[in-house]
Amino acid sequence: MSKYESYDEISKNYDKTRSAVGIEIVLGYILTIPEKLQDIKVLDAGCGTGNYALHLKEWIPDVISADFSQGMLNTAKEKYELHNQKNDDLIRCDISDLPFKDNCFDAIICNQSLHHLDEEDTDFKNHQKFFAHAFKVLKTNGLLIINTITHEQLEDGVWWGKLIKPAVDRMKKRFISDVCLINLLNKFGFRSIDKVVPTSTIIQEKGYFDPNSLNKKEFRDGDSHFSLLTSDELNNVLNQINTLISNGEIKEYIDSRDLLRQKVGQFCYIIARK
Repeated sequence: MSKYESYDEISKNYDKTRSAVGIEIVLGYILTIPEKLQDIKVLDAGCGTGNYALHLKEWIPDVISADFSQGMLNTAKEKYELHNQKNDDLIRCDISDLPFKDNCFDAIICNQSLHHLDEEDTDFKNHQKFFAHAFKVLKTNGLLIINTITHEQLEDGVWWGKLIKPAVDRMKKRFISDVCLINLLNKFGFRSIDKVVPTSTIIQEKGYFDPNSLNKKEFRDGDSHFSLLTSDELNNVLNQINTLISNGEIKEYIDSRDLLRQKVGQFCYIIARK
């Protein structure tokens, strides 16, 4: 898998700005599974600090969480213990090589993790490995629920998108387009593919409209785009923002850019069935 940022280090700040956005969409689709919730088995592939799994565990006892970063898994374990949830179902693995038996999961969720699988210009080989493994370990009619970002959302889904254009251009090479994603899912045998775009939901809701947030590393750690900026590029971004602030122009800038976010959203769900 790709390792373009230090996931163990970022795990220390991740939960300061990130939460399980879109969990209502995940739950809505899982409720279409014709099984009792206590009998459903879910894999959270690329679970990070366990935000989504923690919510699912309130209704579904059998949620397996998998991630490559031990730091992320350690944070998830601490959260599970804090909420008196089972914490021995955290598995360290590369999700492009899932170590599970065939036909064992009713649903797999993958939230904002696909872009961490491949380096640039590798033809999304690890994406394809993940889809192949996901198809094998899902039961017949099982769901693959993917939370990702379209190329249009990379550009206009956050108000600072235009300011970090070098990072956005690099990130486009890591984010497979929604059209190509759907084509690949079809290639590996998935069917009944839906796309859901929650335009009113903000990923980093805490501090999102505060221009000073971007001056804080703990906030930037919640957006992996910033790890793709050079030091000079980051300083240039922060200088532009601080100039807008000092000139009294920042509110107008954020408001105008946010109109685009309200149209395209910040992320989308692609839901496929085996």
